[in-house]
Amino acid sequence: MGGVLRAVVVHSDRAAGGLARGLATAGQCALVVLGVHLAADNLDDRVLALLTAAQGLADQHLAEPLQTARAWLGRPPGAPPWDALPLAPLAATAALLVELLATALLWGGFLLSPRAPALDLRRYRAALSPRAIVLPLCLSGVLLAGAWSLSMALEDLLPAGPASRPAAALVGLATLARFGWPAWARTVACLEPPRRRAEGLPSALVLAPVGLLAWLHGVPIWGPLAALLLGGAP
Repeated sequence: MGGVLRAVVVHSDRAAGGLARGLATAGQCALVVLGVHLAADNLDDRVLALLTAAQGLADQHLAEPLQTARAWLGRPPGAPPWDALPLAPLAATAALLVELLATALLWGGFLLSPRAPALDLRRYRAALSPRAIVLPLCLSGVLLAGAWSLSMALEDLLPAGPASRPAAALVGLATLARFGWPAWARTVACLEPPRRRAEGLPSALVLAPVGLLAWLHGVPIWGPLAALLLGGAP
């Protein structure tokens, strides 16, 4: 009888540990999704601006040679083909693809790594590469943005009052400590030394704009910082 009870306790403990690890991983993934989505809210406008600028450059430098080629070939003049491109849907699609790819890359940083790494500065120096530089910066901005997004949503749900904002901020900080820090530490500690210094450059190019937008629009430090600097100015 004692052996049966011991086996039940052991299996229950393993099941509880597996459930806790699964919920922790789900929380980390959800925090990344929130942060990337908050950053990508500003991405489609910037992609549209780049496409519009590229279209303007094409009109400026290629439209006249194109009309000349049409005349030389005996074809009637017409609008350049790029004028018919649906720039807004293209920008939205490109932003969505970048959002999905960045989410997958950030998930892979901790989902495909050992669970109990130890941060080591020497190991990180040995792993220096474009990806090793961009990934920690991007992930930290995304995790902060995800925690802030959660705090804002919770503040909207709480009854209005002087305690709603501090309570929401505390929940955001607790979420960041419980899910964000382990994900970041696991990702950085498990970076591998690259075979070539340019290894990981494509993923760094995808993560860089997402991380930049997360820091600019998803981390609530710039308003207070500007107020502090402007308030201290003579």
